[in-house]
Amino acid sequence: MFKMTCDIKFEGYKPTKASSLTWQHSVDNICSTAKIVIPTMSLVTNKEKEHSFVDTALVITEGMKVEIYAGYDGKNDLQFSGFVSRINFKTPLELECEGYSYQLKRKIINKSFGRTTVRDVLNYLIEGTDIKLSAKMPEKIVFEPCTFKNYTAIQVLEWLKEKYLLTVFFEDRDLYVGWLATYKGATVKHRLNWNVIKDDSLVFNTYKGAIVQIQAESRTPAGEKKKKISQPEGKPGNVKRVTVEIQDEADKQMAVNDMQQRANQRGYTGKITGFLKPFVRPGMTTELIDKKYRDRNGKYFVESVTGNFSSSGGRQTIEIGGSLST
Repeated sequence: MFKMTCDIKFEGYKPTKASSLTWQHSVDNICSTAKIVIPTMSLVTNKEKEHSFVDTALVITEGMKVEIYAGYDGKNDLQFSGFVSRINFKTPLELECEGYSYQLKRKIINKSFGRTTVRDVLNYLIEGTDIKLSAKMPEKIVFEPCTFKNYTAIQVLEWLKEKYLLTVFFEDRDLYVGWLATYKGATVKHRLNWNVIKDDSLVFNTYKGAIVQIQAESRTPAGEKKKKISQPEGKPGNVKRVTVEIQDEADKQMAVNDMQQRANQRGYTGKITGFLKPFVRPGMTTELIDKKYRDRNGKYFVESVTGNFSSSGGRQTIEIGGSLST
């Protein structure tokens, strides 16, 4: 029999427990979130090891760093890392939390960039924060000249998603900005009717065969519009057109490949619900094993993870994307 265990680490304090926890991560959302429900009164020990009960809302403040660990028998995984973003004065106390995107929401960007790399732009965005760039990021993605005026750093990241078709998400404090098709995460195994509790939302997708066309639009120094259009082979009406800022031909091809992989997915998509083990994060690969319906067997990309921990149990709902099996 396994015992559910958790630790909540607030900056400057020893680990504490919570009444319930939830957390959410997704490759399609820059902001990871969590919610902590904690008793309204806390036992605090000072340097002289004297104990006293205080109102928790007077101890926890907005902007405080927080880490959520949860698992079984003390073998807890880091499920969330970020900051307290809102305190809801309920009984018990409810704390809303946001990942390291929290440090970029109040940072205003007024800057002109020449032709450089996305990595150089990101290094500027994260200056003065605790954020680091993911080691899995592509080394060089060309960034065309652009001026940002009164943008928040988060808005610049959203702009990169829209104009460069890049995937942007956090791995705790590590920021990943790049192509989803080339992202390599760890692999875990989920066996239906063993460590998967619920799988009835899995839906089989037949081969879609959509063709992706990238339309890159730019302007000459004189203000004249220039368009570069990739010409994939495909039947009329089976082409997806997206206007972007990409001018570099190699990057344009990577964007096409990235979108093409998503458009042409064949296999199961949907959600499965499992226990807190194995530990799962977006970007990882789950190997589905189904002894009954063997067509489901294969490796799938993890799009999002929603976790919860309470007296009712601990669960992870895992949204899977397209098949990664060859």
